[in-house]
Amino acid sequence: MNKLGMTILMTLPFCIHADIIEQHAAYIRELQNNVAALQVRTEQLQLQVNNIPEGKQGIPGERGPQGAQGPQGERGRAGPQGPKGEKGAQGEPGIYTSGDGITIKDNIIQLSQVPHFIGEEYHGGVIFWMDESRQHGLIASKIDVTLEGIQWRNGTSGNKVTNARGDGIGAGESNTRLIIASQTIDNQKGRFAALLASQFQIQADGVTPCKTPINKTSVCYGDWYLPSAFELQLMHASLHQSNLSSFAPDFYWTSTE
Repeated sequence: MNKLGMTILMTLPFCIHADIIEQHAAYIRELQNNVAALQVRTEQLQLQVNNIPEGKQGIPGERGPQGAQGPQGERGRAGPQGPKGEKGAQGEPGIYTSGDGITIKDNIIQLSQVPHFIGEEYHGGVIFWMDESRQHGLIASKIDVTLEGIQWRNGTSGNKVTNARGDGIGAGESNTRLIIASQTIDNQKGRFAALLASQFQIQADGVTPCKTPINKTSVCYGDWYLPSAFELQLMHASLHQSNLSSFAPDFYWTSTE
């Protein structure tokens, strides 16, 4: 009796649990059937939607306000280099200036003539004569070599013939050399007109004496001489009588003996 009772007690709960499981299984099968039916219905509805014809485009709405400008995007990569263009036409040759009266054109250096004129201040003096080319001439100093009286000869020892008898344009230079050579042959310490003229040095302004050592930015002009009689007369006519320069009311030496 005891064993039988134990068997009944153990079998009864098992039967109860089996019924509950069967109920759940039936419920799950019903849900699965419902899901399958919904899926079929969804496919049918999707097919109907796909078969709906597309309607006409509606009237465009009003344009909305412009939105704010967005941030600048990152710079893109540089594109490939384009093909080389055709060679352009050759330009006209350049013209260069290398100083007064000098031009460079087509790699050719040319000396362009700059005409001068009587009374022009040039190289520390004043032009008083020019040839027909107006490129060559004679220049007179703007100031007297000395304000004191000076002898033509070199003291008593210079009382001799020098043969400096040239006259005309350019004769004063050769006369000056002859005078200095003959007057200093036996006296090297003398002081006379031709010697002072040959030793005259002046800066570009024509009034400032040259100093030793001379400033690097200054230009000193020498190579002066005592003019011949004709040159002095021409100087007086071209400058003094034309009010381009003035002569002192004194006597002036010439190199013509």
